[in-house]
Amino acid sequence: MQSSLGIFIEKNMIKYAKLQKDKDLVKIESYNTAFYDNNLTETISKIISETYSFKTPISINTSDEIYNISAASSLLSQNDLKKAINIDFEVLCSERGYNKNELSHRYLITEESGNPDVRRVVNIISNKLKLQKNIEAFQGNKINTISPISVSIRNLLETTGRENIAILNIEGKTQLTTIFGGQIYQIDDIDYGMEQILSEINKTENSLSKSYEVCKNATIYTQGASELYSETSDYVGIITEVLYNIANKVKEITELFFSGVDKIYITGSGTCINNIDLFFQENIQSTKFELLKPYFVNSSNTQIPVKEYMEVNSAIALALDGLGMIDKNVNFVKGTKVQNKTSAKNFFNQDISFNTIKDMLINFGSSIKNDFGSPLDSGDKLILRGMISCLIIVLLFTLFSNVITNKIDKKQTEVSKALETTNIEIGKLNSDIQTISNRTDTYKALISDITEGPKDDNTQSTTRKRIIEKDSIPNLLNRIMVVIPKKVKVISITNTTSKHIQIVAESEKYEQLGYFKAVLTTNGILTEVKSTNAEKVDSVIRVTIEGDLP
Repeated sequence: MQSSLGIFIEKNMIKYAKLQKDKDLVKIESYNTAFYDNNLTETISKIISETYSFKTPISINTSDEIYNISAASSLLSQNDLKKAINIDFEVLCSERGYNKNELSHRYLITEESGNPDVRRVVNIISNKLKLQKNIEAFQGNKINTISPISVSIRNLLETTGRENIAILNIEGKTQLTTIFGGQIYQIDDIDYGMEQILSEINKTENSLSKSYEVCKNATIYTQGASELYSETSDYVGIITEVLYNIANKVKEITELFFSGVDKIYITGSGTCINNIDLFFQENIQSTKFELLKPYFVNSSNTQIPVKEYMEVNSAIALALDGLGMIDKNVNFVKGTKVQNKTSAKNFFNQDISFNTIKDMLINFGSSIKNDFGSPLDSGDKLILRGMISCLIIVLLFTLFSNVITNKIDKKQTEVSKALETTNIEIGKLNSDIQTISNRTDTYKALISDITEGPKDDNTQSTTRKRIIEKDSIPNLLNRIMVVIPKKVKVISITNTTSKHIQIVAESEKYEQLGYFKAVLTTNGILTEVKSTNAEKVDSVIRVTIEGDLP
């Protein structure tokens, strides 16, 4: 039989629920709500003692987590997908000015609605210091899972995957978890919640527990009525104003979904307010509202009002995480699978200290004494000492082997990464060299065509004859560069015979080409200038301009 203790921690309030599971049967063993000021550690210690959960795996929630939606290609492999998600996380930290070393990052992957080629990634980011602070409050008690309640809350439903649903969790702050096709599609934070209601009521009651009781006794009347029972009538404005703000935000979010939301389940501390489901139904008539009852609770088989369970639904959902219902991708505890006993494989992979060895030897000696039930003689003591010596040698050898192996593996990983990076850079360098080489050959051919004439007609020799002065062509290019209009493009410059130059140029307008021809003449760049072979290709006009070097 498995047991799990779920503890939901908020500012000044803790909800807890201890569950037992026997095969498929889940039972709530104990539950309650506690309030605290600055004594979080003491309150948690009392809860563990009250529920007798000293060795029970504990599941808690993250706090003030951040959500972000990104996208990735469905064609990526698992390793490439993980790399892409981590890169997106680093980019997000850079854009928002976060220090990624202070944050823990988890994510959920779902199908993008209407686009099978894209995967939708729900990123969940939590502060490491806040996580560590909550862990330290448990004073060494085993924490099995740490997860965002917005994800864990879906544990309470057995969905068919056919409906588009959402879970409205009204705790200190409110979160809306939208589920399409049985998968979490989006998580939205809503800034309004029970923290505002309790804070305002507490100004009069001077007690959070009394303020919470006021809410439990409150009944909201719909159809425009604005009064509660007599003992809570002074607080109607506080409660309804916050709920109206939540309803407006929920309506705003759900209207953005193309396929719509069929049903919204209400859970959290807000369910202590009577008729809260009718209130939301009246304000958002396009969607059906229903209070969220844990799937394993049968109203006919329990003497406890189901609504009391609903008030601690967040703690129940976390306890279900500890019973194996958690998505390992959102567990903020390193190593999501926790066992009560250490297997041989885990033993040799764990860090072994001297104190660990000492404790094992003490336990080993105690077990032998208990097994024999009588004092040991000299022969037995000698055998026992030999066994202990052998055990120490084996453990020490295992310890040093483990350390050396880990260091070797780490170095091999570093070398592999370095080689991979080097090979990539070499590939880029070779590509650049090839590109430069190709362009050099092209430029050499162009220069050869300009500076060298045709083959000798008499000898048919392959050696070309120089027919112009050494600096004529560079000077020509420099002068053309100064006077050429911005919208004229020179395609080629050819030294056909002797000092005769042929320029092929193009532009979108005849006037630009005419101006180019004119400046060649007026500036004395070429003599006997004339244009021939004008043609128009699409919207571009190409013309050949000929002339002689001066």
